Amino acid sequence: MSKLIGFACAVMVLFLFGKPQSDRFSKYRAVEAYEIRSGILMMPSYASDGQLCQIELEKRHYSNETAFLDPKLPHEVMMQIIDELVPPSERGPQTMNFGKEYMSAYSGNSVTTFAEYKNVSIDIYREASSAGDVVAMIRWKNQGCPLVETAKPSR
Repeated sequence: MSKLIGFACAVMVLFLFGKPQSDRFSKYRAVEAYEIRSGILMMPSYASDGQLCQIELEKRHYSNETAFLDPKLPHEVMMQIIDELVPPSERGPQTMNFGKEYMSAYSGNSVTTFAEYKNVSIDIYREASSAGDVVAMIRWKNQGCPLVETAKPSR
């Protein structure tokens, strides 16, 4: 009997004073993330009806007690991942073509490489003064997806 009373008291203390881990961050919006390759994160965003709207790709900056200060990924790796996540057959025909698939726009020390298709737009951001991509955005042109402003590089 005393074990049952002790157990009941322990449960009551946990219930009254213990805060579930999920409540700790409940005031923040949860972000879904997948490690698509070792050290490379994919973060999808969805419309209110569950349609995939956007995927962000970037390098993970901390893992196994190691901080990675270089945010760049090899361009070839970024292109392989983009082709894997949204193959050319799913993109639809190009809607903007100036003789090559991807175009680049320079602004200060940043470069945005982009391509427009019937179903998606792809933007890849990097520093002009170094090799390697920092972040890529794949945006679906679904009816239910809110219009998202193009990210502006911070440099």
